[in-house]
This record gives sequence, C-alpha cells and structure tokens, in this order.
Amino acid sequence: MGSEPELIEADRPCPITGTYECEVVATKAREGHPLRNVMAKASGIVYVDPLPIEDLAGYYRDEYRKTYKSVVRPKPKHVYRAGYVALERMKHAGVEIKSGLRCLDIGAGGGEWVYLMNQLGNDSYGVEPNQGYGTFARDSYDVDVFLGMYQDSVFERESFDLLTLFQVLEHLAEPVKDLKRMAEYLKPGGRFMIEVPDILFPGMHFAHKWHDGHLFGFDAITLEAVAARAGLRKVSLEVMPGNLFGVFEKVEEEVPIRDSVATNYENAKKALREGKESYWFLPDTYLKVPRRLRKRAKENQVSSSLQEPRKILDYLFDRNEKLKSLRS
Repeated sequence: MGSEPELIEADRPCPITGTYECEVVATKAREGHPLRNVMAKASGIVYVDPLPIEDLAGYYRDEYRKTYKSVVRPKPKHVYRAGYVALERMKHAGVEIKSGLRCLDIGAGGGEWVYLMNQLGNDSYGVEPNQGYGTFARDSYDVDVFLGMYQDSVFERESFDLLTLFQVLEHLAEPVKDLKRMAEYLKPGGRFMIEVPDILFPGMHFAHKWHDGHLFGFDAITLEAVAARAGLRKVSLEVMPGNLFGVFEKVEEEVPIRDSVATNYENAKKALREGKESYWFLPDTYLKVPRRLRKRAKENQVSSSLQEPRKILDYLFDRNEKLKSLRS
C-alpha cells in the first residue's frame, strides 16, 4: 500500500461499480497461507480475489463452525456469549426492537437471537446452513429454524417486518445479489438490520483482518452503497469498535449511491494504512486482553453453573429490565 501502488485487474468485479481495477492490500490469511485481498479503486471496497472456496454452501454446511470455533454444536459458554451479544444488538437497534414483529434471522447460528426475540413477544424464525448449530437451536429452544441456505428456505415472500443478518454478509460471494434476494422476504417498508466487521477498525492487528471465510471487508461507505444497490435505504449506520451496525429500509424506488463512494478508495486506503501503523500505539491494544479475560471468566462462571442453554438465555434476559419492559 505504497504511495504509488501497482493496480491490477481483479478476477472478480467490485459489487458496487462492476469495475475490475484494484490494488492488492494483503497477500496472506491470518493463519499464514496465501490469500489475496484487493481494494477496488472505484469504491474502496475490500474483497478476496480470487474466491478461495468453490463450494461455499458445502463449506458453511459442514466445515465453517468446526474450522472457526472447533465445535459442531455450541457449548454452554458459547451460548452465554451469543446471548450476551444478541442483547447488546437489541440495545443498539433501539426503537427498531419491539414486540409484535414477524422476524427472520438469516445465519441464525445456535438460535439465541431467535429465542430472545420470541421472549420479547415476536414471531421469530431463523435460517442456518450449519446442521450442528441449526439442530441445536431447534432442540434447545424449540424455535423454528430452517436448516439450509436461505435460497432454499420455504418462507413466504414479503411476509416479514424485520430481517437480521449478523456477521454474515462478509461471508457471501455476491453481497448485492444476496441482499436483494433476501429482501424479497421483507414487506415493503420493512427493516433490514445488518452487522459486519469494520475493515478499517484500527484496534485489530492488520495481519488478523484476513480470513478465508471473510470474502468482503466493508467500511461505512461501502456497506451503505452495497445495501443501496440492493434497494435498501439507510435508516441508521453506527460505527462501533470493530463492527458496523446498520438499519436499512426496503423501498420500491432506486436508492442513489452517495458521491462519497467515488473518493472512498483514497480515504479507505489511508485509514487502513494508518490503522496498521498505529495498532501498537493504541492503549486498547494492551487493555483488551485483560478485559477479554474478565468477560470469559464471567461467562464460564454463569454457563458452568446453569449448563442448560435455555436457562442461560433466561438468566441474561431477566437481568435486562429495559428489554423486559418491551414484552407485551
């Protein structure tokens, strides 16, 4: 990422502009094997090029959870962690979370979000390609989770008030096409809630940003632009430590792409470079390990004492008075 980078023609096009001119920003995965990530000159979006996995459906059905978490079904500590994160997402969503909604969580994992949304008085469903995690959700919480890819699910089009997609979009090979197809499940005017890692976050070591399963790296501008290409208009978009959290509305008319996309390449490249250079000078680089250890100690304490997944989630939910007050 020097001052005068060598630009290449990528194998895959930028999903926002359809162009191929890119700069190579990384050449290795965080595990050390070759993995080329490029940044599109026309938009600043980052993506893996070429695709490292041919059969993505098979990978997420059979291999991803084992590779990423080394388990085929979540352990009690994973339930606590996922439940805690789900409740934090509800807080970030603010007024968008209420009772009486028909909801679909795509990439539902162990089903914690689906269960907790039901606890709020919603009619909540999930889609999960991984058999181990999806079956766990069904067995542990008695929730309706479709096992398979969202394209194969049997849910009725335009039947949901809210779609959620947490830490999933970065794993999809065609984000605009996928968001557009997913949005078919939404009623007109329905909300689409999306969380993705922030590729420009300076608090992550540069070498750790690159992963076989993370096919795209978004910043706030490129996430909004990809959503716009899919017919989703931004309602809100929060840049949090490490993640982007956006709420979008399904609209019938075309959503314009902001002018800032045209200059995002230079700005994003600069931010990525500065984050790489500043990582070891950030106080949080040294504080996050003890903070993480304290959190892990708490989740181990609670999960080991309660054991049962439903009891763990009920414990977390019952301690959140604000969310409990939303229950009708």
